[in-house]
Amino acid sequence: MSWSTELYTVELRLPKGLEYSKNINLEEIRKYLEIRLRNVSYEDYIKPGLIVFGEDLNALARELSVDRISPMGLYIRGVYGGEEKRGGERYAGLVLEEYHLNNVAFEFKLYGIKEALVAPLKLLGEYGIRVYRMVYVGEVNPFRIVKYLDIMLSQRGAESLKEFLRKTLKLNERSISVEAYRRMEKLISELQQPSTIPTLDTSMYYVVYRTDRIFSACALKPIYDNIIIYSNVGLIECKSEDVAYYYAAALNYLAFCAIRSKRAFFRHQYRKSPIALYAAGLTWDSMDDRTRNRIVELSKKLHEKVPPKEYSSQRMAFKALESLPEFKELVGILDSKVEKERLEQALNIVCRKGVEEE
Repeated sequence: MSWSTELYTVELRLPKGLEYSKNINLEEIRKYLEIRLRNVSYEDYIKPGLIVFGEDLNALARELSVDRISPMGLYIRGVYGGEEKRGGERYAGLVLEEYHLNNVAFEFKLYGIKEALVAPLKLLGEYGIRVYRMVYVGEVNPFRIVKYLDIMLSQRGAESLKEFLRKTLKLNERSISVEAYRRMEKLISELQQPSTIPTLDTSMYYVVYRTDRIFSACALKPIYDNIIIYSNVGLIECKSEDVAYYYAAALNYLAFCAIRSKRAFFRHQYRKSPIALYAAGLTWDSMDDRTRNRIVELSKKLHEKVPPKEYSSQRMAFKALESLPEFKELVGILDSKVEKERLEQALNIVCRKGVEEE
């Protein structure tokens, strides 16, 4: 037997009555060693660890056969305003409850304010104001985006947005309540947004996934040029529609496996979820064509079938999937393809043993 050219797993199985001791030499226990040849090279065996502990997302993207992995969207403060339940002062949010645009004015109602505000159309151009459709973490369910949030931001950064709101507030101060005025002032002092607002490429396909605890995922093809991603949502960018639907299914499968095994998800996922895909051996190239095509087909059916429904938790969202025959088949296929050892390794990246609330 050569130990220099192959990779083996060695397990010690002592019979009853014998106990292991550091003083035992190899010859004494050799007949109790169970030696198994691993049908994998040493380089391939250690590659998951190198990717897990490495920082190169480009290398991971290449392994997954995708164009780009972005583990975090845009940091925006003031989406829904302040939260009284945490002791903070309640203020207006940047999310638009409704808005109307005509040739002379922009009329809009911010979240947390009852009154509508009106701004001259020229102010929008002056301060680079645009309404975006945002993928928000609370609206991402497995195989479904419940809805997009309309949110007002500036293409020129936070200070331009603040100045637009100051001028709009001044123009509307006689027509709004004292409370609305105060909430607007607080929003202006608290809001944050990036200096630039990158939007999703309408020629590409995406997988979006939650980065807080349970990483529910959904495939997305942008049909508008103003779609953005919130900070607690990660994305995988693909040229291929099938690849996007495949990885949405694979991520939801991994999340379901963790729930099924009664594990507790780590609070923040970010890059962990796509790394877990690789660790589990769920890459696009690892599947045979027939299996891959069926997974894509089932994923597309689930994207059509799953309703845009609000759930009390993501555990409940996955519970609802269990009654769907397409999801049952999907889980059965992947259960038969994924090695238990690799699945365990992948789950250890995103969760630990022991149930924890979302």
